Amino acid sequence: MRILKSVQTKVCVDGSLMKEYVLDEPLTEGFLKFLGQFGTVRFLDQLKKPYFSFEKEHFISIKGFVGDSNVEVRYRKDFQDLVGDYFHLLLYYYGQGERGLSALKGQEDSLWKKMKIRLGHQP
Repeated sequence: MRILKSVQTKVCVDGSLMKEYVLDEPLTEGFLKFLGQFGTVRFLDQLKKPYFSFEKEHFISIKGFVGDSNVEVRYRKDFQDLVGDYFHLLLYYYGQGERGLSALKGQEDSLWKKMKIRLGHQP
């Protein structure tokens, strides 16, 4: 899965950066299960089209509809420079299967270390 284009970018009231992307294929429940390995997924399937949201604290939030190719990604204000590629990494490593899980966990650990330093914690 990959991004075809960025449709919209805006700065939100809280300072976060919101980007809307068009993907080369629709979002699937399999992708949501993958996301669940990295944060909290909420799934509303009682709607006409199943809606989901994903939250990775200090990283990003993702919202969209299962079966849709459009997705909204919000990057947290304080760490935008560190997590700007995180959504791209999620898409890339999703295609890698089990090997992608461990590779992305390693990248995530590296990002957390940088975030802790910025927050004033010792590495």
